[in-house]
Amino acid sequence: MPLDPGTTLRRRYVISHLHKLGSAGAIYLAQDNLMGVRVAVKENLLSGHEHEGHFHREARILASLRHPNLPRVTDFFVLEAQGQYLVMDFIEGQTSAEWMADNSPSPDQLVSILEGVFKALGYLHSRPHPVVHRDIEPSNIILTAGLVPFLVDFGLAKIAEERIVQVTTGNILASPSTDVRSDQYALAATIYALLAGIPPPDSRQRLNSAVRIPPLRSVRDDVAPHFEEALLRALSLKPDDRYGDIVAFWHAVRSEP
Repeated sequence: MPLDPGTTLRRRYVISHLHKLGSAGAIYLAQDNLMGVRVAVKENLLSGHEHEGHFHREARILASLRHPNLPRVTDFFVLEAQGQYLVMDFIEGQTSAEWMADNSPSPDQLVSILEGVFKALGYLHSRPHPVVHRDIEPSNIILTAGLVPFLVDFGLAKIAEERIVQVTTGNILASPSTDVRSDQYALAATIYALLAGIPPPDSRQRLNSAVRIPPLRSVRDDVAPHFEEALLRALSLKPDDRYGDIVAFWHAVRSEP
């Protein structure tokens, strides 16, 4: 059951309202009465000692992250028989989809605005324990009033055998294994959706019915061939067909060597 407005956690965090509800958890806006600031509280509803152990290990990894385009994890705790909680910076601004509804940037301008997201992913993927966000979508990219992008909405799953922290429960890969290239796919799909106004067909549709991605240049005449080619490669169903890392994707979409 979602937490009611006014609920206080640890005699410190007062829930304002539910922001987003998923199958395994929820995100709330709250007031930190100790620090006098607004925060985002991520509630993970997976219970049990095994999940709690994973939560503590992975929360410590997330709490160690520091990047100008990522919200900080400032606290984490477990409430018995209730849930596991991450407390993060609240980022004031518009989602990228909301911003696009009022603005008409060119493809190159949009990618330039999202440069910080590419950099944040490069940082996450290069950690000693690589972090895979796994839920990149227009609503999880916040643009501040100064057009600084933030990649938000972190949750927790588990540390995989390949020592990858899988963050959130989204599933955008066609293959059963998930690595950092799943974030590349999701970012390409996000850029496509922002420019086309609709998301590309998801990987399951493409696998099961051989649906093709409509050419982006069919809806926008300002899309350069190299730009569309870069998106399509990042949207490859097979991870090995995508770019080796997010930096290579960035250079390709910018047509840089």
